[in-house]
This record gives sequence, C-alpha cells and structure tokens, in this order.
Amino acid sequence: MELHAAEGTDRGPKRKLRLLFVLFISVLLILTIYSNTLLTMNLPKAWTEEAKQGQLVQHYSDSSVLQPVSEVELSNKAGWNVNNVLVKEGDRVTKGQVLVTYDTQETETRIQDQQTSIERQRLTIAGIQERYVEAVQSGDDPKIRDAKRDLELSRLDMDVLERNLRNMHIDLENKKQIVAPFEGLITKLAAVIGLPSGSAGSDVRISNSRFGYQFTLQVPSSVIESFKLGDKLNVKVVIKGVAQTLEGTLTEIKNAESTNRNLPATIGGGSSSSPPVDQKRVLVTVKSEDLQGGEQASLNMNKTSTNDNGVLLPAKAIHGEGSTKFIFIMAEKKGPLGNTYHASKVFIEVGDTNEEEAIVLKGAYPGQVIITDSSEPLQDGSRVRQK
Repeated sequence: MELHAAEGTDRGPKRKLRLLFVLFISVLLILTIYSNTLLTMNLPKAWTEEAKQGQLVQHYSDSSVLQPVSEVELSNKAGWNVNNVLVKEGDRVTKGQVLVTYDTQETETRIQDQQTSIERQRLTIAGIQERYVEAVQSGDDPKIRDAKRDLELSRLDMDVLERNLRNMHIDLENKKQIVAPFEGLITKLAAVIGLPSGSAGSDVRISNSRFGYQFTLQVPSSVIESFKLGDKLNVKVVIKGVAQTLEGTLTEIKNAESTNRNLPATIGGGSSSSPPVDQKRVLVTVKSEDLQGGEQASLNMNKTSTNDNGVLLPAKAIHGEGSTKFIFIMAEKKGPLGNTYHASKVFIEVGDTNEEEAIVLKGAYPGQVIITDSSEPLQDGSRVRQK
C-alpha cells in the first residue's frame, strides 16, 4: 500500500511537467505561426497577371476642325465704297457670279473730265495745224519749225490723255464689282454698304468647292507607318448636328516633333516616363457638298503589331529608363512554415507599345506570373504578399 502511494505521489509532478512542456511547445508553435502571419500581413501587396502571347493592337483616335483646302480673300483694291452686297455667308456661288458692287460715280466723273481734256487737246492740235499751214504758205521757215514742234508736243500730250482714259475704263470695269473666281462657298462676308472696301478686312472670303476641306492631326509613327499617301480613311463629321461618315483621303505625311508619353506610376522605383514617341503630321482631305468648313472631324485608326512571337504585357508592369527596361515576376519559395513570395527583377526587350499594353520580345514568356502593381516600391528580392 505504501509503495502504491509513493508511485502515485511521483506521477503527479511528472504529469504536470509533461502538461507544462506540451503547453509550452503549443504556445511556442502558436506564437511562431502567429508571428509569421503578422509578418506576412505587413508585407507589400502585389497584384499579378499571367503573361500571355498575343498581338498588340494600337488604337489612335483624335479630332480636328475642317478648313478649306483652297480659299481666297477678295476686296476692291481702290478702296471704293460698297454700293450693294448680293450674297451672304454660307451661300454657294458659281464662277463669274457677282458678289459685291461698288460706287463708281467718282471714277465716272473723272472719266468724263478726261474725255473733256482730250477734246480740248484735239482743238489745240487743230489750231497748231492751221498755224503750220499758214507758215508753209508764207514761206516763213522759223514759224514752220515752231508750228511743227508744237504740233508734235501736242500729239504726245494727246497720247498720254488717251492712255489714261483707257486705264480709267479698265479700272472701272475691273473694280466696279467682285465676281466669284470659281465655284465655291462664301465663308466670310465683311462688306458693308456705304463703307469703303476693306474697312473690316477683306470684303469677301470664298473657298473653292472643287478642292474640298482638310484637317491636320498628330499621329504616332508606329500607327501611321502602315498607311501611304492616297489611302482612303473613314472620317466622322458632324454636319448640322448629325454625325456622318465621309470618305477621307490621306494627302500628306510629314515629320512632327516627338512627344513624351507618361506611363502609370512605377512600382520599382524607376522613372515613370517613356521615351519620346515619334509623331507624324497627317493631312486628310474630305469632299462633300454638305460641308461648309468649321465642322468637327474625327479619325480612328488601328494597327496590329507584327511581332507574333512576343509576349503581351500590361504597360504598367514595365519599368526603367531609355532602353533599359525590366519587370518584376512573382517567385515562390518553399519553407517549413509555408511558402513565401518574392519579387524578382527580370530585364526585358520591349517592342511596340500603346497606352495600355506592350510587346516584350525578350525576357518574358507565356504563363509567367508578372507583378503589375504593388502597394509599395519594390526591389529585387523583396518579399511580397500576393493579392
């Protein structure tokens, strides 16, 4: 009995020690797991996307205002007062149609005065001729010479008077009115009855309907390189509040100043601006009898990348400056307390890009887990929490 009592007395402390040991190990394990969880919760969040093979489609869309291809301004060069205005802005006119007439009274009066001067000169010449005849009949050589000289001078004066009269008639015919030099549209009318021509700039501005209207856009070189002069394009134009699709012609492609295109905020500490984007100045011509100029014209252009072997990635996943570009991929590492995830920097070669996506020619492959965004700037090897 005493032996059993002693054994029971020994088992109690041992059982307590075992329980305490188990409790200690459990608490230690819980703290280890909990601390690992806390550490994971404090890691930067990383959003990922799987790389895929595909073609990059570049979209371009912009709008501008239609302007006449050919336009002339007309006024009365002599500054005569406007007598009558026979058209209004927006009128379509035919070649030779009278647009504005001018007050010719002053010029007609000067023409009459000039004709009077010519008649007087004729009388003067007739008198000199009579003196010349008398001198010849009398045989007076000095008088003959004087009369002959006076007659020659009077005839020269007559030539001047007649020439001036012809010029006056030409001026009167050319400046008494403005006529349309071609079939077109009156785009501006500033002539005011009673006021001198040119008081408010040109009296009439007329566009040539035969040449149509044009607009200019700045297009990325990567988009326009597959187009050529003369190509037909669909142009959307709002005419009197109604959107219409008209056929446009690509009539000019010129170099333009390059521009910088901003990328989304970097997640790797690098610059967020891309290299300058080459631009082309594009001129598109549109023809329609419904157009008057000043309409809003918009153009949409698409180009599919020819880099079939590239990997398509979001543009925001690409970082770096100049030709040095890199991405962060998600690297998984196995451990006794669970798997961990790390950001691994990979240098790449980039092909065509647009505002949202880019073709990666080297350094990425389909199925790769790419970090597209993070809650904090990343470094190579940074541990992250996958979202």
